[in-house]
Amino acid sequence: MPAARRAILLLALLLAPVACRPAEEPPPVPVPPATTGAGRNLAMGTGEALAPAPFTLEDRYLEAARQGDRRTLEIALERGVPLETKDDLGRSALMLAARDAGSLELLRFLRERGAAVDEPDVGGRTALSWAAGEGRLEIVRELAAQGARVHSRDADGRSPLFHAVGAGQLEVADFLIARGALLDEGDRFGDTPLILACAKGHDRLAALLLARGADPAIRDQEGRTARERAAPEAPACREGAAS
Repeated sequence: MPAARRAILLLALLLAPVACRPAEEPPPVPVPPATTGAGRNLAMGTGEALAPAPFTLEDRYLEAARQGDRRTLEIALERGVPLETKDDLGRSALMLAARDAGSLELLRFLRERGAAVDEPDVGGRTALSWAAGEGRLEIVRELAAQGARVHSRDADGRSPLFHAVGAGQLEVADFLIARGALLDEGDRFGDTPLILACAKGHDRLAALLLARGADPAIRDQEGRTARERAAPEAPACREGAAS
């Protein structure tokens, strides 16, 4: 065989493995596990992708009440959302308007359409109770004028006055007392508004309650009086309350 032909055959043999060798695949790119939504369910090994709960018209209605958004609330009602729709904690649009938005306009709008003024949430608190604790005096006045009960008590036996005192809301407490709120009604721990005011150091509130006739001799479940529970910053409790 001529030398030239042998050289050509040798070169072909040398090149053949290179031509037939499969191309190397690039290494896989690691994908971080999903932490939200459907991907999270799959990453956790449930095997199912769960769709998120839809933002319903009822949800939009209640959110509008929280935000004081009357227009959205009106549209929701026009589209058939029941006036007394509540969230998972039993809070109605009227309660949310009083509790979160603090909107007197929205409160009156809902009342004109027949919204219940004293419907409690799952904890037994009413719109008046929430407004009192937030110090929303105008809302408290409006709810009282609309027939809200100042004596209503929640699951812990606490009245709107109790919540106003606990939050240090002097003007609201004064208004509720003028409306006939019971001064010496204790909660499930035996605390009265006066005992609470003294324990929290709300001296002006303690003085107001004593001036209005609160009984300083009442004892809590551990047998302590308002004077014995008094914080250092509540001299009215020590000076005006009997032991």
